[in-house]
Amino acid sequence: MRYFSNSILFLIVISSLTFCKNTQDPTKSLIDLDLFTAKEEKVNFQNFQGKVVVLDFWATWCEPCKKAVPVVNAWKKSKEGSEFVFYGVNTDSDLPKEEIEKHQREWKMEYPSVLDRTWKLVENYKIDGMPCLLVFGKDGALVYRQYGLQAEDLAGLLIRSRIWKEESSISK
Repeated sequence: MRYFSNSILFLIVISSLTFCKNTQDPTKSLIDLDLFTAKEEKVNFQNFQGKVVVLDFWATWCEPCKKAVPVVNAWKKSKEGSEFVFYGVNTDSDLPKEEIEKHQREWKMEYPSVLDRTWKLVENYKIDGMPCLLVFGKDGALVYRQYGLQAEDLAGLLIRSRIWKEESSISK
C-alpha cells in the first residue's frame, strides 16, 4: 500500500511540473526573428515590446488585401504618435522587391512592410488566408486575429485599440 501511495504522489508531482511549465507558445507571441523591408531595413518585432504591434499580412495578388489598406491607414492615422506600431507583412515569395514596392505605392500603403518570402511568420502564426490582421499587446502576446478587413470594421478596431492600450498598461 505504501508503494502505491508513493507512486501516486510521484505521478502528481511529475504531472504538475509538466502542466505548470512556463512555456510561451510561439504562435501567440512576438517571435525573435529578423526580417527586412524591400529597402533592406532590418526589423525585429520583439524590439517593439511595450507597444501594441499591428501586423497586416498581404500579397500583391490579393484583391481583398488592397481593400484593407485604407482601413489600416485610417487606423494608423488615428494612432499617430501613440503606443501603436503598424507593419505590413508581404508574403509574395517570388516577386522582385521593386514590384512589391510598386504595389505599396499604388495601394497608398502608409505603413512599412517586411518581406516574409519564406513564410516564417505565416507558418509560425498559422495564417490561413489573407488579408489577416494580427494585434499583439504591449507584453508581446497575441490579443486579436481577424481575416478580411472592411471600412465598417474601423469603428470596432478603434474601440478595441483603447482596450488593448489600457489592458497592457494595467498589466504592468
